[in-house]
Amino acid sequence: MHFLRLLILLAFAVKSLHGSNSSPEEVSPNLALARGLVNLYFSAPLIHDKMRDSKSWEKHTGLPATDAMQLLPTIWKAYRKNQRKASKKAYDHREIVNGDDRMPFIIKRLSKRSKGKQQALTISLHGGGDMPKSENDAQWKAQQERYPNAPGLYVCPRAPRDTWNQWHGDHVYPMIEELIETLLVHEDIDPNQIYLMGYSAGGYGAFNLGNAMPDRFAAVAASAAAPSPNQTPAEHWNNLALRFEIGEDDKAYNRVKLCRTYAQSLDGVRRQDKAAFDYEFVEHENSGHQISDQACASWLGKHIRIHRPKSLVWKPSTARVRQFYWLANDEVLPGQEIDATIDGNQIELKTSNVNNLTIRLDDALVDLDQPITVKANGMKVFQGFVKRELRSLIKTMEERGDPQHAYCAEVNLYIP
Repeated sequence: MHFLRLLILLAFAVKSLHGSNSSPEEVSPNLALARGLVNLYFSAPLIHDKMRDSKSWEKHTGLPATDAMQLLPTIWKAYRKNQRKASKKAYDHREIVNGDDRMPFIIKRLSKRSKGKQQALTISLHGGGDMPKSENDAQWKAQQERYPNAPGLYVCPRAPRDTWNQWHGDHVYPMIEELIETLLVHEDIDPNQIYLMGYSAGGYGAFNLGNAMPDRFAAVAASAAAPSPNQTPAEHWNNLALRFEIGEDDKAYNRVKLCRTYAQSLDGVRRQDKAAFDYEFVEHENSGHQISDQACASWLGKHIRIHRPKSLVWKPSTARVRQFYWLANDEVLPGQEIDATIDGNQIELKTSNVNNLTIRLDDALVDLDQPITVKANGMKVFQGFVKRELRSLIKTMEERGDPQHAYCAEVNLYIP
């Protein structure tokens, strides 16, 4: 009975699709059926979980490249419509809730939006820390006015906790992820123009959040703060622009010295890897903790996200982040390292303390019509064709809530 109902709903979805798109002759039967399945999956909550394991997806394995490309807008539209309902309370109330933690946020529209064009998003983190709530509230209010020249939509969240690590504890990562995903579905934002900035304690957060989740942002600016030792590997900035500013007399918590040392580390990694690290370090003369850093905001808007890099290094600093560009790891542990490079259809991995790893792929990264070879630590761990799958597109869309991070194929690896 349930299966019959599923078929009937699917038939209506396909019929509706034909009526709302171009003539049926321009759409292959398999593509039309796949679109109907997508719309049904996201619009029928009563059978959503049952559909997740349905054999219906098997018909949509081995997709042509053109079908995978044409399905992505359909999936994003259906996902976005569904998630608007799911996140309506968070968006309307301007508050992200995760367990006992609450993160209010404000939205300011600083500039007039160009008609028909997606807007940028700047997330700005306030200072404060381990102090009374009223003082952190005052810092939050000040941050709302600090960067009137920030690009696009200006969003200021209020730290969920009044602690020293208000912006870089493990509790923060999923809340920032949810904030971004909520704004992507409710506002017309370009996912390749999302910026992160912060001042003082917010600067520490920008360093840590940007470093742990570099695939979310186009550029990061951190002011009057310093990178946290052993938590912000320099290699993570290979594909993400970074600007950090500090006063030469800002010596509390060893801030200025840590910034100088970090700049040297970035230079060293750039020379060693010959990577195009796009970073700027500005040290303000005759200044302490208070600096004039307005140039950070205008600098951010010059950058576009690199979301399909062919070379990356992942040294996880938190188990709360399990995706890193086109890599996924469900067993994130301290001390793990992954150095991954794509050259044509050859994928080279150098790993440490990693046993299981998933590689997400699409035709922007490799030629999926040709066999793929994966080597890990010099050993061949995979060779063969990798099929484009509708299920993979939907799965990765649901995981990231980002149309630019949906992948049509994946390889699950065991690394001995």
